[in-house]
Amino acid sequence: MPLTQLHRDHRQGLNAHQASTGPDNTDDAETALYLAVWAHSEDRWELARHHAHRARTLDPHSEFARLFHLHLQEGHAPVYDSPEAFSAFIRAGGNLQLYRATSRALQQIYQEQRPRALLDIGPGDGLALLPALRAAPVHAPHVDLVEPSTALLEQAAGALTRNGFAHRAFAATIEDFTTDRPDTGWDLVQSTFALQSLPPRRRRPVLGHLASRTRALAVVEFDVAPVEDPFDPDWFRDCAGRLEGGLREYGAERDLVGAGFIIPVILGHFATHTRTNHEHSVQDWVHDLEGAGFTDVQAHHLCDYWWEPAWIIHARGHRPA
Repeated sequence: MPLTQLHRDHRQGLNAHQASTGPDNTDDAETALYLAVWAHSEDRWELARHHAHRARTLDPHSEFARLFHLHLQEGHAPVYDSPEAFSAFIRAGGNLQLYRATSRALQQIYQEQRPRALLDIGPGDGLALLPALRAAPVHAPHVDLVEPSTALLEQAAGALTRNGFAHRAFAATIEDFTTDRPDTGWDLVQSTFALQSLPPRRRRPVLGHLASRTRALAVVEFDVAPVEDPFDPDWFRDCAGRLEGGLREYGAERDLVGAGFIIPVILGHFATHTRTNHEHSVQDWVHDLEGAGFTDVQAHHLCDYWWEPAWIIHARGHRPA
């Protein structure tokens, strides 16, 4: 069955079970994969496993199909609950170049801004932050870490302690943190690939609060064009192609990274109730920051990446120096 027909069925309100007219109605891997993603978006786990297995059988070379099936076999734990897959993800493949570029950009900002107090929102285990602090040729700032994953936060805080950097660690979301400490301020607030975790409707109040509590802001995010319909065949094929390339950047850790992190993150694009990332375009990031009260907002290309290019966005807050 062609994807165009399945897409019409999806737009007309059919569910994945109705679109699956028989247990082996799919005669190509692409159709089976599409049906697997569709079933997963509706929490039809057995049907999703069936079609993912079918896709893997029809195309044994598809890492998307193989790792999707492995993910469905292993369970559905939130991707940040266990740090192993995420830590392996950021330490191999295209992330090696991406995180080096990010750390260099942060180092340059420290040199120019010379912050005494720094807030890092969502630092993970500190992979981008720590090299920037080590290399910055200025007095290191006091760092506040705000990270909802306790396991990742402990790793980041431990690394800062071992390297002699003064810091405080808060196991919280940025929303809870700003609510609990509304008057705390910083010279610089930074976030690398973390603010995308906030849905857009909840992002603006956080950004508005930060604009009044910092002198400067640095955000690193991917430039992702709006996706009107992820089940559109053209977008689905493009997504699957990029995903296949990204998965193949990993070697021995591919199963861990693919099934434990990349696949569940990508699947969130197709099901709002399981979504962990809410990426959007650089233009939208600039618009959000300006709407929240930041000024002199500037965006610069940082690094190409298999998913989408990464950009760094600078802005001025209105906290007095």
